[in-house]
Formats: sequence, structure tokens, C-alpha cells
Amino acid sequence: MRTSVALGVWAYMVVAVLAEVETFYMIHVYATVAVVATVLATSQAVAVVLFYMQLKDEPGSLRLFSLIPIMFLSALLIAMLASLG
Repeated sequence: MRTSVALGVWAYMVVAVLAEVETFYMIHVYATVAVVATVLATSQAVAVVLFYMQLKDEPGSLRLFSLIPIMFLSALLIAMLASLG
């Protein structure tokens, strides 16, 4: 992987974390904060999987197989949010 791509992904992750922190302190509606944090965290996870784990160079069947843990995680997150009230 080229250094510029790695640096770009790293910079995006830093900006996304700073955006999450800023959202937490500036927005006082819990649902909005939860949605923004979830979207940013998901995009960071996708960036890590695609660029640092070199998943973008793998065959399609292996990429499809990597969706299974994401489905389990989304089910757990939905169950957690449903139990909050």
C-alpha cells in the first residue's frame, strides 16, 4: 500500500474521531449523537478493513464472507438499543 493512501486513511480516522467528540459535546439529543457516532464508527471500521487488512484485493467470495461478523454486530447493536428503552 502506498504511503499516501495510508496517511489519508489515518487522517480520515483522526478527523472522524474529532467529529465524534465534537458531536458529543455540541449536540444534546441522545438519538442524534448515537446515529452520528454509529455512522462515523462504521465508516472507520470499513476503512480499516478495506485498507489496512487489504480486503479490497481479495476475491469476492472472501469479501462476502467478511459480512457475516458485521451482521452479528449489527444484530447486537440493535438489541442493545432496543433494550435501552
